[in-house]
Amino acid sequence: MLRSIDALEKGFRNVSEKSRKDCGSKLEEMRKLTFLSGTFFKSFYAFQKKHKEKFGVWGHSLYHACLLELFRTSGSILFLSSNGLYRNAFDDIRHTLESIVQAIYIDNRHPNTPLGTKIEILKEIEDKREYHAVRLIDELKIAHKDKLRAEYKELSRMIHPSHRQITTLMRDIKTGEAGIPITVDCEEMSNIYESMKRMYDVFFFLILNHSPEFTESMKKDSDFSNGVKLYKLSLVAGVIGVRL
Repeated sequence: MLRSIDALEKGFRNVSEKSRKDCGSKLEEMRKLTFLSGTFFKSFYAFQKKHKEKFGVWGHSLYHACLLELFRTSGSILFLSSNGLYRNAFDDIRHTLESIVQAIYIDNRHPNTPLGTKIEILKEIEDKREYHAVRLIDELKIAHKDKLRAEYKELSRMIHPSHRQITTLMRDIKTGEAGIPITVDCEEMSNIYESMKRMYDVFFFLILNHSPEFTESMKKDSDFSNGVKLYKLSLVAGVIGVRL
């Protein structure tokens, strides 16, 4: 049992320092990857501003809120990973995926409904057991649905809770080390990094499919295209015509 908040802070500080020492290169890769969300957000905001008379500043789409959240969550995933909180990082990835699928689904079903009403719809249905993202993907009217479904299922498999965290925790407790029983695991960071790339691929793919006019604009965005090539985002590449 922790004796004080200071002990808690010290324990996580030690984990963070060890993470940078042992897995610094992987953390740096993850940090650079988060720039892709900023590039996408910047382009999207410029597009909306340019066409605000037609679409409004943000419009009534739920996915706009998801995009804002992605910008913040990307940093959160990096922070959690650097502090050994890998399961929490995977939870953020899963939340991001489920949120964007639900948002696109509701936007498609209720295109002219005000944002406040859409949020009320989401509140009513998000706790229903049958409201799963894979089922919603099946109902979306989009191209490349088979590929999207396969990618989503593979990503879900990667981020699903496994026995590794439990066995690692038990091992740490048995060693009798003082402080917080957290192990720095560079391999787990690699899994988070790969999951983040797949998360971005699914996330951006759904928005681009939902907004064809924005897609035409993104085809001219060289910074984003270069990022798609660098991280081999196959779903997005097919939409904006980038050869991997």
